[in-house]
Amino acid sequence: MHPIEHLRYVARVHGADPVEVALEAAEGLVHMVRDPAGAVVSARRMMEHHPENAPLWWLCAHAVTSMDPRTALRECARALRTDATSAVLQSELPADSTVCTVGWSGHVVDALVRRGDVRALVVDSLGEGQDALRVFARRGVEAELVAPEGIAAAVRSSDVTVVTSKSTSRDGVLCAGGALPLLALSRLFDKPSWLVSPVGVHLAPSMWRAMVDDFCDRPDPWAAGHDVLDWSHVTRVVDATGIVDVARHLSSVSCPEAPELLRRSAI
Repeated sequence: MHPIEHLRYVARVHGADPVEVALEAAEGLVHMVRDPAGAVVSARRMMEHHPENAPLWWLCAHAVTSMDPRTALRECARALRTDATSAVLQSELPADSTVCTVGWSGHVVDALVRRGDVRALVVDSLGEGQDALRVFARRGVEAELVAPEGIAAAVRSSDVTVVTSKSTSRDGVLCAGGALPLLALSRLFDKPSWLVSPVGVHLAPSMWRAMVDDFCDRPDPWAAGHDVLDWSHVTRVVDATGIVDVARHLSSVSCPEAPELLRRSAI
């Protein structure tokens, strides 16, 4: 397949795992490195078609700002493929525990399925909770869907609350809608709460703000389906290195500024 057609396919695909989309983008962009202008336009258009795919945005930012984009793409793809965040979460969850989470997160679902001894209380968010329950049902994981009116009781009944970031920067965290009340209630009930931050979700501040504005800068922000958190709401972060505090996590992640990717294409 021609690289341009490959990238058009990546731009148009929807419903796929964000990491898989980013890896497919890397396969296409690596053949565009001799055409920097074309690579920038292609990356910009993929980002416009995938406005909440932080791993894709992170990969594109590295690709268009590096002096050696081919190597940058390969290193980003390797980091995404070998991300140990799910394995860390799997190993750190208490035995025979009840975990309260929200919406869909491939990393959380994978960790709970691999453990097998953990019960999940899944707060629905834009229907994504149903997707998680279907996977749990197929894999024999005990799980229940929690309606909004049951959030407080679910947090109180759980041993740990686990929320996954859709994207982060040093300025804040973008999560699925429902994450903020879960974290607030965890603090109120003195329950452990962890923010899962996989490889590739940390963006430069301008890119993170552009992503947040796409979803939340609207007359009815309550219908956006996303929560924006300050880091003050987060006590512990689960990343590829372990369970760490916020300062240590932020010192270990980075993403270059790429203002050329934030210009709108004529599509």
